[in-house]
Amino acid sequence: MKITAAKILILGGIAGPVLFTLVTIICAALRPGYNHLYDFISELGASGTPNAVLMNSLGFIPGGLMFSLFGLGLLLSGYQGGKFKAGSVLIIVFGLGVATAGIFSCDVGCPINGTTEAVVHDRVSLVAFFSSITAMFLFGSSFKKTTSFHNLALYSKLSGAFTLLFLVIMILSYPSETLSGLWQRLMLGTIFLWSGVVAYRFALNRNLV
Repeated sequence: MKITAAKILILGGIAGPVLFTLVTIICAALRPGYNHLYDFISELGASGTPNAVLMNSLGFIPGGLMFSLFGLGLLLSGYQGGKFKAGSVLIIVFGLGVATAGIFSCDVGCPINGTTEAVVHDRVSLVAFFSSITAMFLFGSSFKKTTSFHNLALYSKLSGAFTLLFLVIMILSYPSETLSGLWQRLMLGTIFLWSGVVAYRFALNRNLV
């Protein structure tokens, strides 16, 4: 397999999710009383909380930047099509959004109405999530037109649909905190799995740069 700069960047779609997930697990284990089913991941990086620096500096920021490199690698891969390129740019936006969410933290407990920093965190996160969802639908339409990635077309669209579903349920559960952590993890897990699958397929493809 020919190793190129684009393919190395694309591997960020695997490295980013793995790093973010590992740091989340470690930081959660270090936080007494933290519950993955009910608590948001952002609470691990909330301002003034124990190990917040660890979650933000080793999870959100580098994990997000790796996603952006993944999007950049796709953009440079040689794959043609306006929808594909637009999707790649949106993946870059998603990654930058995740990284920015690590710079602007939510308040303790991640309440709906918080400080200016927390409001920035929430809005940037929403932009990032919707960017990833739109990107997956765009990739789905783009992949449908080629033989090499035709089987990723339906998978991408389903991933976008499930990510949107989990996001909506998470937002609705926010006020009562009913399994909010679970819905967020299902949403992010869908994004992470999709990026890993696409990164793997592109890294192995011999016809791309």
